[in-house]
Amino acid sequence: MQLFAFVRRKDGTTREQFLHHWHEVHGPLIRDTPGLGDRLLRYEQHPAHPLDRSGYDGVAVQSFASWDDFLAMLDGPAGTAMREDETRFLEQADIKVVFTADPVVIVDGPEHSGPST
Repeated sequence: MQLFAFVRRKDGTTREQFLHHWHEVHGPLIRDTPGLGDRLLRYEQHPAHPLDRSGYDGVAVQSFASWDDFLAMLDGPAGTAMREDETRFLEQADIKVVFTADPVVIVDGPEHSGPST
């Protein structure tokens, strides 16, 4: 199971300040805090391209072995610490989250040459 979180920086925060906090503070907090990083299979941060006009500053992708692992990550002091840190650099009301199941791969690599005739 994967979680995709579309995030926007707090008003009054520059892109550079946002990226610094996301990469240098929030990421290590998740990675190094028992009850957070050890519940994840993978955690990725995808900053928006500077020319992107979606209104979002990036997408966080978290992979879990199960729904229970996701719920366990939210529980207790570790989950509270994660959410408290998010209030320091994210517009909470603007976060959009999508949970996904296994992907359906349509194109996979440069060998794709279109429909065969």
